[in-house]
Amino acid sequence: MGVMTKQIMVAGSKRQRQCEVLFDTAASACFAREDVAYELGQVVKSPFPIAFKLGNNAVIKADKTMDLFLDLKGHKLWFHFLVVSELPYEVIVGANFFRNWKIKLDPATEDFIIDEKALEIILV
Repeated sequence: MGVMTKQIMVAGSKRQRQCEVLFDTAASACFAREDVAYELGQVVKSPFPIAFKLGNNAVIKADKTMDLFLDLKGHKLWFHFLVVSELPYEVIVGANFFRNWKIKLDPATEDFIIDEKALEIILV
């Protein structure tokens, strides 16, 4: 498991900008704060709300979703994010993103371990 915070470029269908992103391998999903989500791209209402418990035991509900691209070491990687009204960070990247893109966190260097060969296969 690992946690780190970085300022990285995040892009949606409307625009892109640097965002404060929490990378948390213990988080079960990816989240975007509602104000940031509407600024970056198209937000879609989901048919059913989904409830999540945060690390501090607070429960949040997500009833909107969106796709975002993150620029990690020059790789433009997209994923599906749940949009919630209140988050302590602009964007939270969870375990499902790391599994999908075969990325690990290196807590010693506070950097990403990206398997270039795996991305080559996935992105081709």
